[in-house]
Amino acid sequence: MNEENVGYLQNNLKYLGFGEQLNAALKESIGKALPEFKLETSISMADPVNKDKPELADKMSYALNFSKSKETDMYFFNNFEATLQKAGGIDPVSQVFYINKGKGVTAKESFNLLSDRAVNKDVVLKSGEKANLWLKLDFAEKVDGKFAMKNFGEKYGFDLSATIDRFMISDIEKPGFKDQLMKSLQRGNVHEVSFSKDGRETKGFVSANPQFKTLDFYDAGMKSVYSKAVDHKEVASEAVVQEPEVAMEAKKGRGR
Repeated sequence: MNEENVGYLQNNLKYLGFGEQLNAALKESIGKALPEFKLETSISMADPVNKDKPELADKMSYALNFSKSKETDMYFFNNFEATLQKAGGIDPVSQVFYINKGKGVTAKESFNLLSDRAVNKDVVLKSGEKANLWLKLDFAEKVDGKFAMKNFGEKYGFDLSATIDRFMISDIEKPGFKDQLMKSLQRGNVHEVSFSKDGRETKGFVSANPQFKTLDFYDAGMKSVYSKAVDHKEVASEAVVQEPEVAMEAKKGRGR
């Protein structure tokens, strides 16, 4: 058995969010010298509103596919099929995600993609060039039995940092807060935040929407909040500009 290869694949699993629970099964399967094998695992994804109610959690099931080199004793982690079963839902949805040299969509990112959210990834194009893309599944189109993958690159014009700055999000000026929020949204997460709506602070959630170059907001019960209804910083700045004029008019009035 190629112990170095085993360790490399175990690190791949950890990096991709599958933890260490498959390590023993991986080593055992490689020890049998099978030409190919599959490992299966599942994870519960807590509902963001009801984290203390496991019965409301979504379930992710994974089937990880490995194969042996025809020339050497090395094994490769080729891809995994992720299946999302929504709590209370009827039909599960599945997608195959490919792994390239130990890198690719992670277990959590596959959940976010199957939940119809976008994920930001550094990828290698067929041309060999590296690119940073926002990826999103197209549930209306299938290619070779799999959902098509839409992508939005830098030229598309979505700037996550600038988009965040457009909205009145609480604590955004605190050290490290924006950086943490950006990293979470880039992974496709729904992130808990407080934002201003109609001049009042509202607790809720936010996720990235690169296709429409905005953020998607939700209230505390995960009901959608129209992004244009969330207070924008531009409105606040305009009010500040107008204040001196109002003050001058007031002084004129007092002088009359």
